[in-house]
Amino acid sequence: MGLTVFLLYGTLLLVLGIYDAFRARIGVHAGLRPISIEDAYYVNGRRSGSAQVALSIVASCVGGSATIGMAGLAWEVGLPAVWWLGSGACGLVLLVCFLARKIRDSGARTMPELVGGYLGSSARPLVSGIILLAWIAILAAQFRAMGAITATLTGFSQEHAMLAGAALITGYSLLGGQTSVIRSDVAQYALLAIGFLLVFVFLLVMHPEPFSAITWEVVSPEFPPFTLMRYLLILGGSYVVCPMLFGRFFSARDSRTAARGGAWAVGGLILTALVIVFVGIGCRGLVPEGTAADQVLPVLCGLLPPWLGLALLLALLSAVLSSADSCLLTAATVCCNDLVRRNKVSYCRAAALLIGAAGFFLARGGQGILDLLFMANDVYVCGVVIPVFIGIVGGPRSVQSGWACAAVLSGGALGLCSAVTGNVDWAYGGLLASLVLSLMGLAPVLKGAARDL
Repeated sequence: MGLTVFLLYGTLLLVLGIYDAFRARIGVHAGLRPISIEDAYYVNGRRSGSAQVALSIVASCVGGSATIGMAGLAWEVGLPAVWWLGSGACGLVLLVCFLARKIRDSGARTMPELVGGYLGSSARPLVSGIILLAWIAILAAQFRAMGAITATLTGFSQEHAMLAGAALITGYSLLGGQTSVIRSDVAQYALLAIGFLLVFVFLLVMHPEPFSAITWEVVSPEFPPFTLMRYLLILGGSYVVCPMLFGRFFSARDSRTAARGGAWAVGGLILTALVIVFVGIGCRGLVPEGTAADQVLPVLCGLLPPWLGLALLLALLSAVLSSADSCLLTAATVCCNDLVRRNKVSYCRAAALLIGAAGFFLARGGQGILDLLFMANDVYVCGVVIPVFIGIVGGPRSVQSGWACAAVLSGGALGLCSAVTGNVDWAYGGLLASLVLSLMGLAPVLKGAARDL
């Protein structure tokens, strides 16, 4: 049964990708739509409404880490695990309030293209390279989660399940591009929400003891304040300036639609986080002690009634697919638009194939989902977020290009040290260095403006 469901689901997604690719080509050549194939592939023709933007943001953010990873963390540390997505919601608030309208009004197709206009052309390839490397690691984390789910659903070995999942994600993403990804996000989030709500209600009714023992706390001995600080700075920072989320705003009809969709997504992230954390807490006493955190939800699937276990597996499958396809397409479009500087869809599809293969081989290395995610975010957040945020808020060339590049390089290098050594102090040093250098690049511009006044 599980194998049949996986094959049907995969076939539907591949058909959707083929349909969107064919429709875009026929529509452009027949003059039926005033958009190019490239705009359809990169930014969904800039026609997404507020609800579509919001649902796509939430679906893209709630992937393997925010389901399998966060539920496993809740099983270990309790309610403070909500900060996994809660910190992201905080970062998204900053993105919506300060950047969303500027992003949409820019007319860019990718975040590095936008960065080039604000921080100078030399910053564009630097930011692009960091995004590409970081997003391959994030994609590997999604492939790891996909392997665990597919193995449970189909009975394949872990490696064969991961290969099947990676092939499915890569196949339909490279075919239809952003159009297919955003269209599928809506249905995938619906399956995710329904599955987790059903499991939550079942656990609440049939196994209420863990819920009655919940301690309502922001931090705990297992989740101390320093851990919360890392989540807010590193995970939250990755939402403030995120090429994947920028892509959703690029696809909106206009700047007002982009800002409204982002605001709705904040509420969606918070509600989704609470449900997933409650499911993780509800696993206490059911899932055997000693189970790896990444395996809590897959093990739970086998303990639930068959129909409910299947619903949870479909929810997990949808979560990983909706995030992994966005990661893959983000990396591929940045590679072509900003590194190779070839905007043709054929180049982007080739890049997606190569990046998917790189993500798969990295996923085989055995790192945990959260380890891969923090490794990527350490480098990206420390190097990119602060100079880009200050530069966009301040306006074009508000931060001198040389200082911006120095901030990206120094912050990224210290973030890499954190990722390699596992010492978070390097990441904090990277954030501080990036901030100081960005402000130094901002100071001459402010002095010049003061003299003009």
